[in-house]
Amino acid sequence: MITVARYTRTTENRLGSLFWADGEMISDYQVFGDVLAFDSTYRSNKYKKPLVVFSGSNHHKQTSIFGFVLLEDEEVRTYRWVLLNLLDVMGQKRPCVVVTDGDKAMRAAIAEVMPAATHRLCAWHLEKNCVQRVKDLEFRKVFKKALYANFEVDDFELYWKSSVESLGIVDNTWVQNMYETRESWEWPTYGAHSVRGFLKSTDSILELVHSLDRVVKDYRNNEVTAQFYSTYYTPVLTTGLDSIELFASKVYTRAIFREVKKQIKGVASLLFRSRDSISTTSVYQFSKMGKPNKIHKVLYDPNEEKIECECSIWNSEGIPCSHIFCVMKYEGLEEIPEGLILSRWCKDAKGWSSKPPQVTDGPQGRLLRYGALSGLMNLVARLGSEDPAEFVVAREGIASLVEDLQRRAYRRVGSQLGLSMPPALKDPPVSKTKGAPRKGKEVEPEPGSKCEIPTKRRRCTSCGVHGHTKKTCTWHRAHRGPDTEGGAVPGCAECSSGMGSAPSATLRDKSAGRFQNSERNIDETGDLGHTASLHREGATPGGESHGNDVSRMSNPTRHTNEELLEHWLSQDRAFVVDVNRMPWAGHRAAEGMVAHRSKHKLLVQWAITGIASSVFASNVSV
Repeated sequence: MITVARYTRTTENRLGSLFWADGEMISDYQVFGDVLAFDSTYRSNKYKKPLVVFSGSNHHKQTSIFGFVLLEDEEVRTYRWVLLNLLDVMGQKRPCVVVTDGDKAMRAAIAEVMPAATHRLCAWHLEKNCVQRVKDLEFRKVFKKALYANFEVDDFELYWKSSVESLGIVDNTWVQNMYETRESWEWPTYGAHSVRGFLKSTDSILELVHSLDRVVKDYRNNEVTAQFYSTYYTPVLTTGLDSIELFASKVYTRAIFREVKKQIKGVASLLFRSRDSISTTSVYQFSKMGKPNKIHKVLYDPNEEKIECECSIWNSEGIPCSHIFCVMKYEGLEEIPEGLILSRWCKDAKGWSSKPPQVTDGPQGRLLRYGALSGLMNLVARLGSEDPAEFVVAREGIASLVEDLQRRAYRRVGSQLGLSMPPALKDPPVSKTKGAPRKGKEVEPEPGSKCEIPTKRRRCTSCGVHGHTKKTCTWHRAHRGPDTEGGAVPGCAECSSGMGSAPSATLRDKSAGRFQNSERNIDETGDLGHTASLHREGATPGGESHGNDVSRMSNPTRHTNEELLEHWLSQDRAFVVDVNRMPWAGHRAAEGMVAHRSKHKLLVQWAITGIASSVFASNVSV
């Protein structure tokens, strides 16, 4: 969302030049923008517009793209507009070195907008021009070696002079021009010529942008992979200077460590010549085996931990040379001095411990910080997705960080508005609703609420059962005779607001089979531990009952009601009696028996119509 785009309009209201860069490009430029490659390519779109790629080298010596430009033309004013917008988007950070392909208009714009930057010529373009300008195959080999070999100044001069004279091309104009610009030669950068394979000459602007986006993602994936191996890479120490080599492997990325290790190995080929002292500075002199006349001087100041060598490898490549490592060996140093560690080559060049961007205020600073954090989160996502356990660690860490940042943001905004941190939010209290309460299971009120005080439950005045009133009592309406005034009938516990006054036909049919056997083993259903046979006298196969059935049912054959109740109360465990299997279930004379035993009390609810006396008609508590 922080992609920046700048464009111009032509006099015909058409698109002129177009520049764009995303947040991670801006962040990478802040770290690796000391060297900027300014490269252009052609025939990359159907509009024939030249494409310019701003790129550099990251801490793994890989291509890092900083932005793209579609040029209206290749005039100085157009290049000036491009460079001014580049500096504006990048927070006015100016590069130290600018590498180009040698275009004159481009060089003029660089000299005008970035006068302090050192201009260099890309070796890849120089090699390509050599193929076009010089047909001598032998000179092409000589020129390629002169470009990429690490020569000393004197050795280069001797090699070039002898090669040109032997090939007889001393008078070649292009060869003379290249020799005059030898100080501007720069190792190749991988800019526009590295993206040509992804572009087509028939691409529209939208297709071109999508193709370049895939290129950028591919480069970034390579960077994340290299960073992963650098982080978990454990080197094999082979140079003999184990402490220095191990320290270098922890500081530098894997690609840079390979170059540093070559310099450490070079210590074995150096010969110590002398050591002198000038004030607090020690002057060492070394020569290389096989070249005794070539002396290199190294200056070492222990007070400032500063080491300088005249070979200038540190100035050109940013790593200590073998002469410096040799001085460290004689001085007994086990770590590379901090002044000799270039931050752009370190593993944490883009890490959380690296320095923040210079621009810290305004929208521009926010964009730079957003881009830097986006790059770090890409690395977190890559490492956290490798393993389920690592994913959990990454997810919990990110969640904790988000909570902390949200808390800090609230405090920052609240302090500006005079607000304080609110307490933790609790559940809302239980409100007292209007109307009659719902029937069924009651919701226990929350402790401390107004509903905590228990209320007395209403009881039917006819049958004495909770849950309904005399007006809604079904038993009262069904059994009230002409001489009954609505009083409670002893022994009735069948009353319920949802029960009919008479047993249904279906219930009579289902219970008819159970009436055949008048004796039941209550141990199977009620867990009573003994056999109790309860005979119903006068019961018909259809399960119909008359008024005098109640008096006959109140006289069990073998046990009285008091004996059964006394036995149930003496049990040591809770039990439930299935009233459907009792002999009187056909008339639904027994609604249910439920017993619950706890540590302090035994609650027994027993409801039997026509069996229990009025004392046990309702709830019995012991």
